[in-house]
Amino acid sequence: MHSPDTIHDFQPGAPPLAVILAAGEGSRLSCQSNGTTKPALSLLGLSLAERTISSCIAAGIERFLVVLGYYADQVRAHYREIAARWRCGIEFVTAQDWKLGNGVSVLAIADKVGSAPFLLTMYDHLIAPSLIEKILRTRPRDGEICLAVDRHKAGIFDVEDVTKVELSDDHVVRIGKTLKEWCAADTGVFFCTRALFDALKRVRARKKYSLSDGVSELAAAGQVNAVDVTGEDWIDVDTPETFREACRCLLANLRKGGEEGYVSVRLNRPVSTRVSARLVSTGITPNQITVISFLISLLGAGLLSVGQYAVGLVGGLLVQLASVIDGCDGEGFRLKHLSSARGAWLDTILDRYADLAVALAVTYVFAAAHPGPLPWIAGFLVAFGFILASYVTKEFAIRHGRPYANDVLNRLKRRDLRILLICLGALVGRPFEALVFAGALSHVCVIGVLIKGWVRIDDCGFRIADFCTHSAPGTADTAVVLTQP
Repeated sequence: MHSPDTIHDFQPGAPPLAVILAAGEGSRLSCQSNGTTKPALSLLGLSLAERTISSCIAAGIERFLVVLGYYADQVRAHYREIAARWRCGIEFVTAQDWKLGNGVSVLAIADKVGSAPFLLTMYDHLIAPSLIEKILRTRPRDGEICLAVDRHKAGIFDVEDVTKVELSDDHVVRIGKTLKEWCAADTGVFFCTRALFDALKRVRARKKYSLSDGVSELAAAGQVNAVDVTGEDWIDVDTPETFREACRCLLANLRKGGEEGYVSVRLNRPVSTRVSARLVSTGITPNQITVISFLISLLGAGLLSVGQYAVGLVGGLLVQLASVIDGCDGEGFRLKHLSSARGAWLDTILDRYADLAVALAVTYVFAAAHPGPLPWIAGFLVAFGFILASYVTKEFAIRHGRPYANDVLNRLKRRDLRILLICLGALVGRPFEALVFAGALSHVCVIGVLIKGWVRIDDCGFRIADFCTHSAPGTADTAVVLTQP
């Protein structure tokens, strides 16, 4: 890639250009002792530079302009690797006087960005894609810029080092690290017009060289709009302490319950996140983790089929281990800002095969000691319940265009609980009884979800869906019109 003379304006409605400042030395993090530059410093499987790029891409941004300075050739080479992996366009500008301050780095791109508004941030700020999406929804007017601010002062990790902001309504009136009176923190994410360059030129004439100096100049004239992003994740990774806090926060986010079952939240996730933290720095891919988990489940099922207590206990423990490892594939995707429909599909299919293998193994041992059809009928019903437990809420989402709520029924029918029940059954020498209980619980939850979902669905919605499903081709539009109020 070459550094262009100009980067043409985007068409109306197209994603803006993202300018990333990567010229600083980053001396407080002491990266050179590890033989790397700060942008290339790895944090849970991705470099600081790549985390910023991937967050922007997740927010819909497609092109980047990176400002270089310290160790420019090395940093450029790293960004080129990122561009190849993420298939995005990255151009470069070198700031000759970058040591003076980050305002000088911004001025280096003045002749490169055209007239369209552009996103501006720093390579060492970890930013949630949702934060970027919020500020991009507030387009700055000509002569103004927007700054994403966080009003939750108590949630800021390093208050002493943060750039502080004083607000009046939705406008920034003062900004700086030494403010005594302040109500929000500068997240380091801006949506800018060319007004920023004019302000930086004025303050540079007064021998002020920081970005905050230029923003202060605009704030004094009422030209800085504050975009409230309180509650969104962000952190300035500038010291060893903030680096460790960034790691902690990323792993903590993986442990949020969300759409998970009780066992995953309380038992599996605290273990799997520690495993994932190590795996993301290796060459093992999330899809490979999915296959490894499946193979461990098959091994566990094989041991459960032997029919001896000690061997069966090991089998039960392996099945539970596979359940824990099964969470690492999704965690790996999230830690690396990746999404994979194929990976999710593979995980779902292999989980069903693993469940059936375990059910078959346990049923086989019990049926061998208890001749007759009843054990096999029970085993069949259990397997059927396991499949329906996965199917019922997914079918609800497909048919009604929204996910089923993660209520008690939804949590109790999840795979994490039934696998733990089978493991505990192997522990007490009653794996078949535990299997039957897990299957019965699955059926109860499936029926409960069906009843609850049926009652909650709007009656008009059901009539439309039913009419459209059974009407002749070409009549669906008419059905919708007829049932509208």
